[in-house]
Amino acid sequence: MIYKVSYVVVGRPHLGAIVNLDSPPRVGDRVELSNELCEVTEVVDLIPPRGDFAFLHVTCRQAEDER
Repeated sequence: MIYKVSYVVVGRPHLGAIVNLDSPPRVGDRVELSNELCEVTEVVDLIPPRGDFAFLHVTCRQAEDER
């Protein structure tokens, strides 16, 4: 299955992406978008999967520094 994923980062109007993935993102995952580390806070199916494709919307926030 191919996951077409739309990423949006809360509080960052121009930071986001649309990517194809082999596995679905999950809440708590970390992803790098435009050289910024972000944490997934929500994953929503946009429409039911069709054939080999699933369409997801992912909301993220800027990740806290791990020190």
